[in-house]
Amino acid sequence: MDNQEFSDLAQLWQSTPASPPPVLEQCIQRHRKQRLRLLVGITIETLIMLLVSVWFVQALFEPAPLVTQLWLGFGCVWGTSMYALVNRSRITSLRILKNQQLSLALEAHQQLLRQEIWRWELSIKATLLFALVLVLFILVQYAMSSIFLINGLLGLLVVAILLPVFKAKKRRAREVLKTLSE
Repeated sequence: MDNQEFSDLAQLWQSTPASPPPVLEQCIQRHRKQRLRLLVGITIETLIMLLVSVWFVQALFEPAPLVTQLWLGFGCVWGTSMYALVNRSRITSLRILKNQQLSLALEAHQQLLRQEIWRWELSIKATLLFALVLVLFILVQYAMSSIFLINGLLGLLVVAILLPVFKAKKRRAREVLKTLSE
């Protein structure tokens, strides 16, 4: 190989854009999908909060049992606080996704993953609080009417199903963060 071929080869090697490492490429794909999930989550939770708030206001102005009014009031306060905290984190993630060059910034991916882990931790704790209040609500209704309401038990079943899902999502995000940190 003569000097001209060697210099052409070196120039060709230097001119090819550096592709991100495979783990980083997987994160880029993951965060592109996450952007859509974040927007859908914000939209759905906004609609749910509006519906629960309307239901609560309606229960206040119409004759409804005090227990129902308290339950809906708790749902509004709990939902609003969760909505504010989780969506603040989601908006932070959306800003990172919008402003950062994800193919270049490993730190941006780590920050996105930390935000995601925080949202899952918050969701787990909030769901446990919700389940505790739901159990109290079921017990109060049972004490008042001596009848178990199947709706409350179905709600507890849904909560029991959601908790392992939240924990698995959090565990997966931690694994990806650990892989990126190494």
